[in-house]
Amino acid sequence: MRRLLIFNPDTEYALASDSINYTPPASVVRLRRNMALYPATYASPGDAILLCDIIPDDELKRLPYHDIAAEKNLEIIRMPALHSIVTFKEPVFADPWGWNRCLAYRLRQRFSGIKGIPDERGLEAIRNLSHRRTTIEFLSITATDFPEIDSPKECTGVEQAMSVFEKRRDMYFKAPWSCSGRGIIRTSDLDRSQVEQWVRGTIAAQGSVMAEKAYARRLDFATEWLCRDGKAMFAGYSVFETSRRGKYHNNMRETQSELENMIRQSTEAWCDSLLEKIQAAIEQLIAHSYSGPLGIDMLVTESGTVNPCVEINLRRTMGMEQLPIYYN
Repeated sequence: MRRLLIFNPDTEYALASDSINYTPPASVVRLRRNMALYPATYASPGDAILLCDIIPDDELKRLPYHDIAAEKNLEIIRMPALHSIVTFKEPVFADPWGWNRCLAYRLRQRFSGIKGIPDERGLEAIRNLSHRRTTIEFLSITATDFPEIDSPKECTGVEQAMSVFEKRRDMYFKAPWSCSGRGIIRTSDLDRSQVEQWVRGTIAAQGSVMAEKAYARRLDFATEWLCRDGKAMFAGYSVFETSRRGKYHNNMRETQSELENMIRQSTEAWCDSLLEKIQAAIEQLIAHSYSGPLGIDMLVTESGTVNPCVEINLRRTMGMEQLPIYYN
C-alpha cells in the first residue's frame, strides 16, 4: 500500500499538550519546515510526503533531500486548509514520524481514504507509554540483568525534586515528554535557583519531572525495533553522539556489523541474550498496545556497564534511516 510520510518532530510536545489544537514552538516549527523532505531517505518509489507547513515551490526545491524525493518520484502533498478535504483514489497508509492526538485529528478531518490512524484508545496508549516514567517499569523488568543501573525517579512536587538535587548535585532532570535532548537539564554547573526555576516550570507544564543519575559514558547507542501484533522484531542498531548535557548531535553512518562491533568493543557485557531480554521487556510492556517503529536509547558507562533503557521512543528515530522498516 502507498504510504503518506510525515516528518513531525514536534510529536512529543503534542503528546504533552494532548490537544487537537496544539501549536509547536517556533524553534520546532523551523526544524519541521527545514527537514520536511527527510522522509524521502526511507521512502519507497511512489510514496507521498505530506507537508505540515506552507512551503512555496521555490523554497521546497532548495530543501535538503529534494533530489532524493524527485529521484524516487515522491508526490508532495500540502496539508489542506481547514474545512477542506482531500480524497485519495486508492487507500493510503499514514506513516508519520510519530503519532499524537493533534495529528490524528487533522488527518481525519482533512483527508479521505487514509488508513492506519490509531483510534482514541491507541492514541492514549501511545501518550502514556511515551511518558518517561515508562523507563522505570522497563528497568524494573530488566533489573536482575542490569543490577548496577539506578532507576529514574519521578518527582511530582518541586520540593521533592530539589531534595533529590541536594543529594546528587550532578544529575539530569527531564521533562516527561520531550526528545533529542530538548526538555533536559544537567545540573552539575547550575545553582539551586536555576534548577528550581526549570523544575517548577516543567512540573507546572507537564505535571512532573524525571530525576536521573548522570553517568560518565563510553558510548551512546540504541536498539531499533518494529512492534506488530503484540511482538517486537529487532530491526538493528544505531550509535549516536550527544553533548555533555544530553543533546542529540548525530548518528554514526556505518554498516550494522560495524555498529555492533562498536558496541561490543565498548563493553564485555553486551550479548545476544541481553537483546532477547530487552525484546521480552518490550513485548511485556509496550507491544500489546502499540504497533509501529520503536527505539530504545541506551548507553555504556565508563565502567563498562550497560544501561538498557535511557529513553523509549514510540516513533521513528534518526537511527532508523538505513533500516528496512516497513509496516504497511
